[in-house]
Amino acid sequence: SAILAHMPATSVRPLTPDDASAYRALRLAGIAELPAAFCTTHAAESGLPLAQIAQRLRATSHQIIFGAFNEEQLIAIAGLRREPIAVVHDKASLWGVYVAPQARGRGAGRQLVQAAIAHACAIPELGRVCLAVAQDNHAALSLYLGCGFVLADASASDGMLQMQCVLPRPAIATTPNNVFLKIN
Repeated sequence: SAILAHMPATSVRPLTPDDASAYRALRLAGIAELPAAFCTTHAAESGLPLAQIAQRLRATSHQIIFGAFNEEQLIAIAGLRREPIAVVHDKASLWGVYVAPQARGRGAGRQLVQAAIAHACAIPELGRVCLAVAQDNHAALSLYLGCGFVLADASASDGMLQMQCVLPRPAIATTPNNVFLKIN
């Protein structure tokens, strides 16, 4: 275990507006590397003012963005969003998941996805978390399958697979103040 002692621990927490520049840099790296995985272009995203990105990082009852950190460095990101519309209020979407290349294969993505699922479990009306993943992105597919996602009935379109994770119910009892579960 002497080797493990030198591996910095990965910590996961919700991002805040203070993380805007680190978030933007990592997201732009993701869009440049995997343009098909993001619903935007590098030009569109890099043109956004930092203040607008900071606003996106302000957690609301309908959106939260998690970050995984290696000491102080942001190495992975994932967003959880739910529609405010009553018809689909039982569903949240996992989006914008990206792990920096140097941090892959070390569990940061799994920690992030598990943090997002834990957060969703603390919202009583949510029943499932959905996502879309490129069918040729085997690393992402195995990550999601390992975190409890299954292929949804909807067939693949544009090379994207729809996946969903049905949340365990009843949810773990949490106090209103304890929405964020600390994951070590």
